Amino acid sequence: MGHPIQRIPKTDADPRRRAADRAMLLERIAIGLAHEGKNPLHNMVLHLQLMAEKLAAPSVQGSPIEKHVAALRDGIGRVDHLLKAFGEFAAPEHLPADVGAAVSRAEQLLAYEARRAGVHVQHHGPPALLVRSDSRYLGDLVAHAFVACIEFTREGGHVDGVLEPRGAVAVLELRAEGGLGSREHALLHVEAARSLAPDAACELSVETPAAGGARLSLSFLHPR
Repeated sequence: MGHPIQRIPKTDADPRRRAADRAMLLERIAIGLAHEGKNPLHNMVLHLQLMAEKLAAPSVQGSPIEKHVAALRDGIGRVDHLLKAFGEFAAPEHLPADVGAAVSRAEQLLAYEARRAGVHVQHHGPPALLVRSDSRYLGDLVAHAFVACIEFTREGGHVDGVLEPRGAVAVLELRAEGGLGSREHALLHVEAARSLAPDAACELSVETPAAGGARLSLSFLHPR
């Protein structure tokens, strides 16, 4: 049997604690942003060089360059989406309370973190699902839940997420299984999620089975 972590009532949060919790996420995401943005940019530079060489040679004038153009477009698109996700995460106050978008954004921004930890992450569910929440806290809450699961199942584990509407409630369930795990580091993010849950109008439950891993469930009401 696991030991469920009970949801705590809403209290006036210490601003310094809230800033420290957010700094934990921003540090990780900033590192991932640099690594995720670097690869497509290097690829674009390579193809630009190849294009310049081919276009400069009269003997090959008119040769097809579609593959280079496609590679450039793909790389530019990836960087654009990554920077857009980072911008939304950094300044969420004007975003709709969309848990589907928050899940996709967290998975994208934490891709490097997951790879570095040797964890496979995937989720299923609608790309957009509006809920009754506060967008200032919703993204941080979802991201802390993802990082906690990654830490619970480091070195070869996997995190599976399912987002689905259930009547008047939208539920995000994250299951972390396998791997070695770092319970100490995971619990830092669990506590951050617990602190954020009341402000995000989320009912949060966390179970840590004796066999290892974790199960996190985040429930939100649909907007009326």
